[in-house]
Amino acid sequence: MNKKIGLIVSVLLICVLGAAIYATSIVSPSQRPTKELEFTVSGSSDCLRFLNNSVPTIYVPFTVAAHQNMQLTVNCTKMPGGVNGWTDVYVYNGYWNGGTNNTCISSDIYPILNDIQSTELAIRLNSPFTETFGASSTLQSYTVFFVVPPGGQQATFHVTLKPAV
Repeated sequence: MNKKIGLIVSVLLICVLGAAIYATSIVSPSQRPTKELEFTVSGSSDCLRFLNNSVPTIYVPFTVAAHQNMQLTVNCTKMPGGVNGWTDVYVYNGYWNGGTNNTCISSDIYPILNDIQSTELAIRLNSPFTETFGASSTLQSYTVFFVVPPGGQQATFHVTLKPAV
C-alpha cells in the first residue's frame, strides 16, 4: 500500500514539474524580464529619415519586472561626422523584435510607427543616451530605436542594459 502511495506521489510530482517547465518555455520573451544586455552594433547609411523605407535602424527590446529599474546606455564609439554627428532616440512602449541582430530597416517598423515616441534626445560621439526604465507596479516592455546616422560611413554603438543603481 505504501509503495502505491509513493508511486502515485512520484508520478504527480513528475507531472507537476513537467507542466511547470513547459509553461516556462512557452512564455514569450516580452513576458520575461531582461536581466542584462551588452552588445555592439554597427551600420552605415546615406539617409536619416524614418519615412525612407530602407533606412538602417537599430533597436533594443527589453522587459522590466514589476518594481524594478533598468538603466539603458547607448554609447556611440564611431560616428559619421565625428563630434558633429548625431542620431535621435525613439521609444516604443512594447516589445518589438522583428529584425535580426538588433538591426532592421525603417519599413519593418511601419506597423507600429504611430506608437513610437521621440525622446527629444540624441546620441552623439561623446554624449551617450542614458535612460532609466521601470519602477512600475507591473511588468513593462520597451523597445528603443535609433536610425544609423547618415554619411555613408560606419557607425558603431555599444549598448548596455543593467539594473539601475
